[in-house]
Amino acid sequence: MTDEAETEPAADPRDPADPPRAAALLGYAGVIPFVTTAVIIFFLYPRPEAQTVLTYQIAYGAVILSFLGGVRWSLAMLFPEDEQLLKRLSFSVMPSLLAWGALFVPPAWGLALLIVSFWGQAASDAQASRLREAPLWYGGYRVRLSILVIGALGLTVVGIVLRS
Repeated sequence: MTDEAETEPAADPRDPADPPRAAALLGYAGVIPFVTTAVIIFFLYPRPEAQTVLTYQIAYGAVILSFLGGVRWSLAMLFPEDEQLLKRLSFSVMPSLLAWGALFVPPAWGLALLIVSFWGQAASDAQASRLREAPLWYGGYRVRLSILVIGALGLTVVGIVLRS
């Protein structure tokens, strides 16, 4: 006689608070350009090459922020019959619009806009996870990545302020 009927199923070995390995690796790799450009700017500003790198950093930030809005668009499209679809889709284009704006203002304002936008997006993604509108792991993952991105952008600001 076996105890199979009394044996509980094995627990899922995946921690829902942790992202899939591929997402984690690619997400953290995506932080590398922020950190690299921040270090270059911190040590070389106001040299012309550092100002060029600052333009690249802001452009990269705009691309990534737009990508994050696209993620939210995709999550909204999973439920096309949702009565909140228009609201969710409208909200999902805001990161792209803010990112686009960061390209047209002076660099100090562009950095500030990116910092505020990344923080807002992380807060929104964390809320989406809590409300089960995104995977459970997504909110914490996005907050951790955003802390790194905002830290790198903050290092850029410090480097500019110290050397101006």
